[in-house]
Amino acid sequence: MSSVLIAYNNDYNTVLHDFLESCADEAKQICVVKGIAYSSVCPPDLSEQNVIGVMIDHQLCFLAAHGDTDGVYNENENAVVSTHTTNYNFNGKGLYSVACSCAQNLFPQLKALGLRFFVGYNDTFNVRGEREPFICSAMAGLKSFLSGDRAEVAKEKMLTAYDEQIAALDKTDPMAAVELVHNKESLVFDCENDTCLVDLE
Repeated sequence: MSSVLIAYNNDYNTVLHDFLESCADEAKQICVVKGIAYSSVCPPDLSEQNVIGVMIDHQLCFLAAHGDTDGVYNENENAVVSTHTTNYNFNGKGLYSVACSCAQNLFPQLKALGLRFFVGYNDTFNVRGEREPFICSAMAGLKSFLSGDRAEVAKEKMLTAYDEQIAALDKTDPMAAVELVHNKESLVFDCENDTCLVDLE
């Protein structure tokens, strides 16, 4: 893997900006530990041009920002990657997203254009209480994948991380555990040449 693009919305006025930045920080740390080259982009430079436009030079895009069924958006609610942007640079590449609902419409379009690897959610991505269990669960697949695991193995490790964090939260914060269960059930993990699709709803 030649390089990873880490794109995230840490704008102070954005809800959960601290969580989104923490996910991006974790992605950077994984790359550093694994010796993988990466570049990063955040507000005020988080834009379609600075994400899709540079994907020609990257193999994987990690994207932590707010989204909906059609795409992922920056701090000004402008599309960064959506069903309305020109997405051909994702052909043969991967997208690992921590964003609400973009697996519904954005993912199928990207897959039709040749996207080889996708992690995202087909419903809202919820965060409640202590951040760490949500970060650990959301980032487990990326950590595994960038460690050299096959996508199927990365998927299983991600689901295991969700189960472990849910079990721990059940004892300390049951309402947060419910939100984490929701995220796990909304997870879509898809890889080329594999029925690696998780949709447990």
